[in-house]
Amino acid sequence: MRLRGPILALAVCVLLASCSTAGASGSGGGAPRAGGTLTFTTDIEPDVFDPHVSPADITGVIMRNVLDSLVAEDRDGSFKPWLATSWKISPDGRSYTFRLREDVTFTDGTPFDAAAVKANLDRVVAPATKSQYAAVLIAPYERADVEDPHTVTVRLKRPYAPFLHALSTTYLGIYSPKALREHAADLAAGGPRNVGSGPFLLASRVKGQQAVFTRNPAYNWAPGTARHRGPAYLDKLVIGFLPENATRVGAVGSGQSDVADFLPAGQVRSLTARPGLRVLSQESPGLVYSYYLNTERPPFDRREARLAVRAAIDTALITKAVFAGQYRPAWSPLSPSTPAYDATLENTWPYRPGEADRLLDGLGWTGRDADGYRTKDGKRFAITLLYVPAYTKAERRTYDTAVQDALRKVGVQLTLKPLDAATYTPVRNRGEYDIIAYAWGGSEPDLLRAVFHSGSRLADGGANGARVHDSEVDAWLDQAATTTDRAARADLYAKVQRKVVAEAYSVPAFVASRQLAVRERARDVGFDASAWPLFHDAWVTGR
Repeated sequence: MRLRGPILALAVCVLLASCSTAGASGSGGGAPRAGGTLTFTTDIEPDVFDPHVSPADITGVIMRNVLDSLVAEDRDGSFKPWLATSWKISPDGRSYTFRLREDVTFTDGTPFDAAAVKANLDRVVAPATKSQYAAVLIAPYERADVEDPHTVTVRLKRPYAPFLHALSTTYLGIYSPKALREHAADLAAGGPRNVGSGPFLLASRVKGQQAVFTRNPAYNWAPGTARHRGPAYLDKLVIGFLPENATRVGAVGSGQSDVADFLPAGQVRSLTARPGLRVLSQESPGLVYSYYLNTERPPFDRREARLAVRAAIDTALITKAVFAGQYRPAWSPLSPSTPAYDATLENTWPYRPGEADRLLDGLGWTGRDADGYRTKDGKRFAITLLYVPAYTKAERRTYDTAVQDALRKVGVQLTLKPLDAATYTPVRNRGEYDIIAYAWGGSEPDLLRAVFHSGSRLADGGANGARVHDSEVDAWLDQAATTTDRAARADLYAKVQRKVVAEAYSVPAFVASRQLAVRERARDVGFDASAWPLFHDAWVTGR
């Protein structure tokens, strides 16, 4: 998950024998049939079910079943109608006028209209909401004007090229205005009061176990990216929370679960070969798992120290070992399946422990203590990586431990310090750390703004984990956000990637794939543009 709350193109499939590479599981069982229950098990339960508040990927995945959006993003980066049938952008790029569907009703009976759009957008940016991500997505939002019941104009303070992408995400999903008026305080807990217009209703939640969704029989307004427009085929969707890999894999193997999320990479090949199972794999666009080095305090206020640490880590070897060859090492903060990825960075900063030694010697860390760690003026070169165990997958912990071992070889002590989420967030926001690490899924390259723009402060809902203050990077990101020319945007984002790598503001580690184990009875489970699983088109056979 995104832990930014550490806490977003056409995706590339990892090449696995017998692995399905399509955007949905196969339909070899004939035409879709209505009815039945599909059980999907994932590793993490949201602590907040309200995507207007939570920044977590898992919240977005789960609540996509309940909340529709104004537009939908296809995997080629284009946008299709959803709750909005059409839209016009003003010549100055500061006004978006949306014509809305007239046949949509929320599951509490409230009609969808322009006032509902305004109520949701106003709520996202309201300080009382304490949005950790959605408000950042629409930071230039000024106001929404209701032109008539089915026309709304959204006015921005400045041109903002990623605006349609922002509106397509679950984080800007549309709640019933009645739910916002009467039950806003209850939305975080997850349950029947989370009312949208989506293909499913959130019928119940048992904390620590599962969330149960039932079909919305009136649904007839699926996005242009869906295979069919009408109600979901499934009577019921059960999402179970099984944090242990062995339990989750065992459940899908035994038939207790139909789809298992986040497969351990080391078991993918064996699962692919198991009769009655298939593996769906889609490379995740967005920000790769990276180590963000705090540039505001020693030792990483020195570029040489950042370069030294990066040179000491053999990400290619660690990635291959930890993920059994299923993932590839990262060379940029962006995933290769993200628009504007700069492929020229590949293999430009290889593992060079000798260079790490040279740089550390040049910084004066030439002494060695009894444990073999470097020292200067009697002080050990010691750094700390903060993490939240509840949000850190087992394979990432293994990866972090391998990085710890690599740094030990050049005399750098890395301590992996676990904190609970309540403690982690204020410590992180105050900048009291050396390294934090996270990935962030999404199909919009403007994610680079969230993690490298000086205005994207952690305390304000941003994700500038390296605490970068680089005027050149800021200027490129600001320019990219205001131009709609795709080529120009790609060039600007490429400059940002090259500067980030040159300065070693972060250490990109690996490119992940979303891998699902799917039983034969489960059909047409799909992926969206962010490689998140979708269930509106899914159905189950009688077997």
